[in-house]
Amino acid sequence: MNKKSTMTEDPNYFQDTKNRVKQYIDQRLLLLRLQAMQKISRIAAGVVTIIIISVVALFLIVFASITAGYWLASVTGSLTAGFGIVALFYLVVFLFVTLFLRKILQNMFINTFIKLFHKKD
Repeated sequence: MNKKSTMTEDPNYFQDTKNRVKQYIDQRLLLLRLQAMQKISRIAAGVVTIIIISVVALFLIVFASITAGYWLASVTGSLTAGFGIVALFYLVVFLFVTLFLRKILQNMFINTFIKLFHKKD
């Protein structure tokens, strides 16, 4: 009898509950969107930073290589030999990275990406 009297006293109980559940779901969805946006923004900022650093490093390597090529050309007396030695150096580095460090570098990038994705401020 007590339950019946409660229901008759508050006829909007089910409507109120429905509105609260809808409001809760809307708030949860908003929270999920904001958290996703934060993670995407952090990842995008990390990617842009890595791209900028990579471009600067690439320019540094290119100009250092040109300088080394001309220096070796003056040492060997042949422009072809100087730049050939630099090219050979890069071939050795490429083979070393490909054969020995590929898995380590892959794991490093994967771990960095996971840390960026799960980082909490």
